[in-house]
Amino acid sequence: MELAGIFLESMEPSFDTKGDALPSGILGTRRKYIHSVGAVGKVSFRPANNTFNFSGIFHGADYGLIRLSSALEPKDYIAPGMGLKFLRDGMDSANLVSMYSVNG
Repeated sequence: MELAGIFLESMEPSFDTKGDALPSGILGTRRKYIHSVGAVGKVSFRPANNTFNFSGIFHGADYGLIRLSSALEPKDYIAPGMGLKFLRDGMDSANLVSMYSVNG
């Protein structure tokens, strides 16, 4: 495994890039060193309490995608991660990535 490459390429674009596609990396197409295998499904977001006057994505969303994966190959434990993407008309999607720990 070429996991050492993770230290040569910044993860910042995953958080800071506007739009729904990452730019190519310094050495060409960005390689996914961890979380390279996952499952994707459709989701919607419904706020639990409608007494608050939320706007934007917190008001609710009918169309979204969820991706569940593990940073490491599952053996004795997993290191779960999650990505959410809610599609919006006329603007970039609202995205979120989450991972508790690489220690499982």
